[in-house]
Order: sequence, then structure tokens, then C-alpha cells
Amino acid sequence: VHISIKVILSLSLLFLFSCSASYEKLSNDSFNPPSALSKHLMEAYKTKAEFEAKEMHDWNSTKLYAEKALGAADGKDVLPEKINYWVIPADKQHDLIKGYNNLMTVYEEAVLLDPFNLAKAISSLDCWAEQQEENWQTWDIDQCRNDFLSAMHEIFGSLEKEEKISTKQKSNNAITKLNDS
Repeated sequence: VHISIKVILSLSLLFLFSCSASYEKLSNDSFNPPSALSKHLMEAYKTKAEFEAKEMHDWNSTKLYAEKALGAADGKDVLPEKINYWVIPADKQHDLIKGYNNLMTVYEEAVLLDPFNLAKAISSLDCWAEQQEENWQTWDIDQCRNDFLSAMHEIFGSLEKEEKISTKQKSNNAITKLNDS
């Protein structure tokens, strides 16, 4: 029995150290992310890691968010976790899956048109799913969901504006070609 307690304690300390190592690196180092999206993702996930560490003492979420922030700082593609990563009641999955699919549909265009809101949407979807998995802080679930929906609304607005500009430019090019004939 003493051996298994020692093993559990050792593994717990190792896990805690790995959580705190990524969080400590994120907290103490300075970064120069290579793109606007990377910068915004790093900042968004750093904020979430700090909240989970300082306010919630949720080291699993702190580690996840810190590692995503560090990945973004290094210029790696950081996407929201697939919804099946989380253990979420079946009756709560539909809106999250729909949100994930909508986000992935606009991802490529949003990288160029609205990296700030794309980063907000990605990190907020992870936050929403993480809070929904815990399923007790309804105010945090609502805040993360509302942040996600707000960011997606802004992205769709940017895409719509870009489409109108593109359509107008095509129309002007067609008129120019007619006048040149």
C-alpha cells in the first residue's frame, strides 16, 4: 500500500510540475509571435491560463491553455479542440458541434480578414466546451458562449463586407471591359 501511495504522489507531483512548467514559461518569458493571429491567440489563451491558475486553481485547464498560448507564440497552428475531446452531456453537444463546424468553415478566410476575432472565437469555443464539461459555473458557460458568438458575428460581418467589395470590384471590371471594347 505504501508503494502505491508513493507512486500516486510522485505522479501527481510530476503532473503538477508539467502544468506549472508551461504556465511558468508563459508567465515569465517574452514572446514575439510571427503573425497577427498568433499574437491574438497567444494573448487570449494566456488570459485564460491566468484565470484558470489564479482564480480557479484548475491545473488541467491551465496547462491546456498555457500550451496553446506557447504554441501560438511559436507560430504553430492552434485550433479549438474537437468537441469529442471534452466529456460533455449529449444534450449540450449540439450547439458546440455546430459552433465548431461554423468556425472551421470560415477559418481560412478569417485568418486574413479578421485574425483578432478568429483568435477570440477559437479560444472562446475551447473555454465554452471546457466550462460545459465542468457543467456547474453557468455564468462562465454563458460568458464563453457569448464571447464565441460575438466573435463569430464579427467574422461573418467581415466576410460579408469583403464579399460586397469583391462583387463591386468584379462589376467595375466588367464595366471597364465593356467600355474598352
